[in-house]
Amino acid sequence: RNFRNYRDASVSDLSPRVNMLIGANAQGKTNLLEAMCYLSIGRSFRGAPDSRLIRDEEKSARLKGQFISGGFSQNVEIALFADGKKSILSNGLPLRRTGELLGLLNTVVFSPEDLKTVKEGPSLRRRLLDMEISKIRPVYYNELVSYNAVVKQRNKALRMNGGDRALIDVYNQQLAAYAEPIIKRRSGFLEALSKEAEKIHRFLSGEREELFLVYRPSAALEHVKESLLEKLSQNLEREREMGSTMYGPHHEDFSILINGRDARLYGSQGQQRTAILAIKLATVKLASSALKDRPVALLDDVFSELDRDRRERLLSLVDDY
Repeated sequence: RNFRNYRDASVSDLSPRVNMLIGANAQGKTNLLEAMCYLSIGRSFRGAPDSRLIRDEEKSARLKGQFISGGFSQNVEIALFADGKKSILSNGLPLRRTGELLGLLNTVVFSPEDLKTVKEGPSLRRRLLDMEISKIRPVYYNELVSYNAVVKQRNKALRMNGGDRALIDVYNQQLAAYAEPIIKRRSGFLEALSKEAEKIHRFLSGEREELFLVYRPSAALEHVKESLLEKLSQNLEREREMGSTMYGPHHEDFSILINGRDARLYGSQGQQRTAILAIKLATVKLASSALKDRPVALLDDVFSELDRDRRERLLSLVDDY
């Protein structure tokens, strides 16, 4: 109700396998997928603030989804309000934080905006990693929250009179302790993701191209905590000048390579689209292995810029989801 361009809509009798939404431009196909994903992660996959999701001139919007998980019928209901507040109910019980949604209804989205993950800066690639790991391991979300809180406190200390060394040392220890499990989880997840994405990408490209994902960690994986502490100590004066923490998971990245070359710099539009599709479908595979239920794959305008062979191969991959 009152979500995006919808005043009131209900969709039922969905197939447990492939469903196609067909319509003219600007009719609300993407908005419907956005609503489904919002029930899964509590935010817009398009990066829109909650206030923009409420229909014009309305004071609130409501979403409700019913699904089968773990063999049981469950539901999630979310209300968004123009003043920025929102309420979330899971099976009629209120959730205290949006993060508690993760793992209830798992969705994986591909949309045209995902091309930015290949083309643009590292923040979007970190966001992809963090979101997909959090869905499979909700504790990871809490680790990120704790880590980001320490980074914020340390940045504040760095900007106060150049930073008190004793206080900075305390924050260094906390930051390194929170960073260690994040870096190790990212490393393990990306290694598994690269292997699965490579197989999918090879199939989609007709065995003509190879895809590899290479993690760029902020510390040596063999001894994360010690390595990060050393970097923080060695670069303290520069960080004082900048007034911000320059090393840690919040500045990490991973490379997307096609035939050994950076897809961001050398990949065609079709190659970049195939690469991010393979990565997203690989997250579906990993989530299926880690969870009792297979995730819902939400594919928006998925055939654009793919040749006929790649379209047909893609359809065969998603047929069981």
